[in-house]
Amino acid sequence: MNRLDLLAETIRCMEDLGFEAEVDPFGGFTGPETSPELVEQWHAAGQQCIEQSGWGVEDYDDEQLTELYALEVAQYECLLELGYSPEEPPSVQQYIDSWSSRTNSPYQPFGTVIAGRPQAEAQSILEACPPPRWSFLG
Repeated sequence: MNRLDLLAETIRCMEDLGFEAEVDPFGGFTGPETSPELVEQWHAAGQQCIEQSGWGVEDYDDEQLTELYALEVAQYECLLELGYSPEEPPSVQQYIDSWSSRTNSPYQPFGTVIAGRPQAEAQSILEACPPPRWSFLG
């Protein structure tokens, strides 16, 4: 399956779990504006569906991961410029190791910034500082 097939499978999984989801403009998926209580449940369902489908679990080599890391750091800096406080980037080697071990989610600076924010606000943040992983092709 290619990345788009895996994304479609992820969205079907979300719907099977009773959540609305659709492809967003950045190559990821999003849901409708909802209450703060349901946002956490939606994100938990999304994580479950990602793990089931394998979407977003690419198999990059170290050179590609080094390139992607630099793009993640650029997004981190973009978020800082907007006045947010994203999680600081790990070292390049820690980033590479997180991909190869699959024990931790690879670093994404926007994760801590958009957590718990209303969907429209999160969308606005991601439009200003798009996550590179959603469009990175290696």
